[in-house]
Amino acid sequence: MKKNLLIVLFVLLAGCASFEPPYDTVRTFNEAEQSMRKEDYEGARKYYQKIQERSPDKSYDALIMLRIADTYYGEEKYSEALVEYQNFLNYHPVHKDAPYAQYQIAMCNYRQLVTIDRDPTPAHAVIREMKKLLEKYPRSGYEDEAKQYIAICRDWIAEYELYVAHFYYKIDAYKAAIGRCEKLLQDYPGSSAEKDALYYAALSYLKLNERGQARDKLETLAQKYPAMKGTAVALLRKLPTP
Repeated sequence: MKKNLLIVLFVLLAGCASFEPPYDTVRTFNEAEQSMRKEDYEGARKYYQKIQERSPDKSYDALIMLRIADTYYGEEKYSEALVEYQNFLNYHPVHKDAPYAQYQIAMCNYRQLVTIDRDPTPAHAVIREMKKLLEKYPRSGYEDEAKQYIAICRDWIAEYELYVAHFYYKIDAYKAAIGRCEKLLQDYPGSSAEKDALYYAALSYLKLNERGQARDKLETLAQKYPAMKGTAVALLRKLPTP
């Protein structure tokens, strides 16, 4: 009898040793939210990921996925954040927060813009993603911001094209300079770089003795930009009358 009691007691003690209190998802989520408010993004992410690991039904929960993406964005880890926002949209394309995720994808690209002499690929991505936001979520509340960032990035790309054109001009590669200026003028009319693009295109045409093309650019420059009229007229006077 004693032997049987000892066996039962051993089994009960073993069960108690392996017992774990029930996992409290709500408490863990509140701890994560508190860390977010303190801008402890790494700590918050660990809590959110813990919820995913301990509660399989929460693995693709919209709010948890979005919060994890936000932690990366808060840490300025924009490449990682972009992946997480895209994952959110893959699983929740019609969720009420889908417009926010799409906006954040565009902003992850925008935050990776550095200086005007660097690759403008992120600027192209911002335009693409903001246009997608306007098309897929037309009443999202982000319309004004999306249009603003599209305009900013169009100017950014135009300034990059001008930077390259000016570089070619300085090394006497006038045909290449013209190519860049003409592309800028065609693709980004009215941009902040348009005035200088007209000017350097005109100078490059003059260097190649293509006077008709130079005249067209100078006349356009004088007409559209009164502040440059004196410079344009002075150069026009040096050209023979057609």
